[in-house]
Amino acid sequence: MDNTVGSLREVTDDPVTTEAKSQNSEGQPRYYTPTSLPRALRNIPEYITGYIDGEGCFTITFNIRNKAKLGWELRPSFSVSQNEDRRQVLDIIREYFGCGYIRRDYADKTVKFEVRDHSDLINKVIPHFEKFPLLSKKQKDFELFKKICEIINLGSHLKREGFVEIINLAYQMNGSGKRKRSKEEIINSLR
Repeated sequence: MDNTVGSLREVTDDPVTTEAKSQNSEGQPRYYTPTSLPRALRNIPEYITGYIDGEGCFTITFNIRNKAKLGWELRPSFSVSQNEDRRQVLDIIREYFGCGYIRRDYADKTVKFEVRDHSDLINKVIPHFEKFPLLSKKQKDFELFKKICEIINLGSHLKREGFVEIINLAYQMNGSGKRKRSKEEIINSLR
């Protein structure tokens, strides 16, 4: 089932957007996009960083995959969730980065903007946060995430030593999060 939600330009066909029209009765936008904001009010890059500082997440997931060289697949992901009635912020973020997708997250009844494509992470997401750093402890998560993406970019994740290095880095991220498996369990099961 495709959970991808349409772009801002498709708002009238989008079941997740709570607004039925993209403009109010006076012809003004019901919400803003980076291109519809008055020039004096635009500071979208810093706004996005601040928003991500509170609501975003850099994660690395590990899944058993028999076809993978080491028996495990790893997936870096950058995401931010929001309640459906505030989905417009995710539209702004998606438009700004020019990549990723917005989908429903049935687990917590929100919508989520997510980027998983490695090239987009390396060329769009990481450069943004290098230029506009996070202010909270999440900056440390970003730095670990960036290092992991660089290891993947070099192809070192295809060797046991590189994969173990990634596991050790990933398990330092998101201290308040929970993982299904311990890092020792993953490391011990690598081929």
